[in-house]
Amino acid sequence: MKKLFLSIFLLSGLIIANAPDAQAQLGIKAGLNSANFNDTDDSYDSRMGLMAGFTYDFAIPMSPISIQPGVFYAQKGAETSGEGIEGKVKLDYVEIPVVAKFDFILDNPMLTPHVYVGPYVGFNINAESELSSDEGSIGGDIDDDVKGTDFGVVVGAGADITQFNIGLRYSAGLTNIAEDDAFDGKNGVFSIVAGINF
Repeated sequence: MKKLFLSIFLLSGLIIANAPDAQAQLGIKAGLNSANFNDTDDSYDSRMGLMAGFTYDFAIPMSPISIQPGVFYAQKGAETSGEGIEGKVKLDYVEIPVVAKFDFILDNPMLTPHVYVGPYVGFNINAESELSSDEGSIGGDIDDDVKGTDFGVVVGAGADITQFNIGLRYSAGLTNIAEDDAFDGKNGVFSIVAGINF
């Protein structure tokens, strides 16, 4: 299953890279994630991780709006250090957002601020825990305990500076990450992102 999703990630990147040039623009982005679990009674700390992937802007003619699908590798999860247990939960996803992007047209043609919002679907490709307690290690593979898909919403803001771009985004999971209803945590990730458009 992991190889299948990795293949989808690579294939999607090739498709995006070879899409028609008309009214469209390829982007490559990478950034730093600060991930945690939302909507849970347990207390967690943020896990730092990476994200990287491709986007493609399809401009709507005579409009400041474009539709921007993307494919990203995103490291999520959380850390914990309370109640005698320390360590982290690592969750890695291939994430596919499709957002509507609104550009603010300024007098300066080199600078274009923007905001965007839209849904995403994520496919889990790795799930493991690195936890330890006074009684020893309780870490290991938790693929069977984590749902294979994650649905949510991403919102962000940033600016295009010539062909470069920077921005902040937040992705909020709308579904529980665990197969077991006893854990009701959802993914939540703040990201600092930078990239280049071609």
